[in-house]
Amino acid sequence: MKLYRKYLAKLANKDEVSASAKEAVREDPESVVWSKLSDDRAQEIMEKIKIRYPEVYDLIVKELYRAIKQGIVNELDGLTLLSIARNIGLDIRPDLRIRFVKNGKEVDMKEYLGK
Repeated sequence: MKLYRKYLAKLANKDEVSASAKEAVREDPESVVWSKLSDDRAQEIMEKIKIRYPEVYDLIVKELYRAIKQGIVNELDGLTLLSIARNIGLDIRPDLRIRFVKNGKEVDMKEYLGK
């Protein structure tokens, strides 16, 4: 009876391992990384990396995916992604945006200045 339980436990463990391996194969690393981008700036920087450095983009996605799966990274904001890009030597410059916020709402310059 003990041998039978061990055999069933081994089969169950084998099924779990193969199921998780199949699940990992079906999961697209790029979509996982893009789902963890927390703001518009991060998406903009990833798009610029993809366009200007396609060979490096694949490596970045692969490493970020690995860090996400290991639990090292929960989400990525634009500043973090920009510092990663600059630390590996990529010349990425985000678009300059000037926003005027008055009472918690984004307004144009005339309304902000009170004219």
